Amino acid sequence: DAHILKSKFYNSKLTFHQTTKPSGTMIRFYPYTAFLFLSTTVSALSSSFSLPAFQRACAIQTSECLDASRLHFQILFVDDDNTQARIASCLLSRVAEYNDALSILFPFSSTISSSPNAPLDAAAPSTALQMCHSLGLCETTCGEMGTSFHLSYFDEYDLIVAMNEDIRSAIFRSMTLEHQEHYGPKCRLLSEFLSPTFCGINSKTKKDTEENPYDVMLHTLDYELREKVAPLADYLTDRSSNVFTTNEVEAALILASAGLTRFCLDTIDAQFDAAFQVLLENNFKKKDVEISWEKAEEQLVRCNASVMGYFSPAQRKRRFDCYMEEIRGLLQGGEEG
Repeated sequence: DAHILKSKFYNSKLTFHQTTKPSGTMIRFYPYTAFLFLSTTVSALSSSFSLPAFQRACAIQTSECLDASRLHFQILFVDDDNTQARIASCLLSRVAEYNDALSILFPFSSTISSSPNAPLDAAAPSTALQMCHSLGLCETTCGEMGTSFHLSYFDEYDLIVAMNEDIRSAIFRSMTLEHQEHYGPKCRLLSEFLSPTFCGINSKTKKDTEENPYDVMLHTLDYELREKVAPLADYLTDRSSNVFTTNEVEAALILASAGLTRFCLDTIDAQFDAAFQVLLENNFKKKDVEISWEKAEEQLVRCNASVMGYFSPAQRKRRFDCYMEEIRGLLQGGEEG
């Protein structure tokens, strides 16, 4: 297969002029169109730019392109030094384990191996092993041989997370406009997950709460990691990818991992909430207002067992009762259903 990036591990050089996608589709170099997939999003914003509005628009775009029906996401971190992506991957595993999500979030790492920053050897650098050891991460996973990033990974992974702007630009420069628009929402910067606005787009936490906006992200972390991050949370919010080159790199990677975990789990919850609501609306109208929960549950399971199985029996009944209460309210108000 011919790929977007020819691995330095195979003594090849990176070229953006013309490559071939595994399917045989030719992909050419468009130098200034890397972020045009966001043009619709940007134009929809107010003429006076609002960062929170932009973050929300991007977060919605990404959450909507993810498919929660498989009950798991495969997430690929991409770096250009064979170091940070593997650390981020191991961190996400630890955070996922703390949130009982080891069977939901599956992190992996790869490197743009033709980058000048990439080492000739695919083996784990000592700096990566040292940081993983200091953070209490799985040294076996961190020590695995590195892999080279390929364009075909966009079809193999649910989410591609670039460690900085240069990496994401390098990926997008090898795409046509059509591919940018299609795959663009799946490719995010890790620094975007330092934003409570971005990560909390599907959060059920009340928006008017007086709680510190980082609390939800911090509570995603175990005590040891939380203690490392808490004093710097205020400083790290909404920082650019440059934060991963500072002395606060450890704290930034930890907080971003928490944000990414929260974003993914909330997205799955939100999609199943919406699917359950659609299931209720498709099965029960005004004429069914007197149906018992036992008969309703049996009917719903026949229609979509996977959606029903996502919720506990108590959660299903509570949602059904709320929906039927809404229907009774419409009947009393004389509105049409």
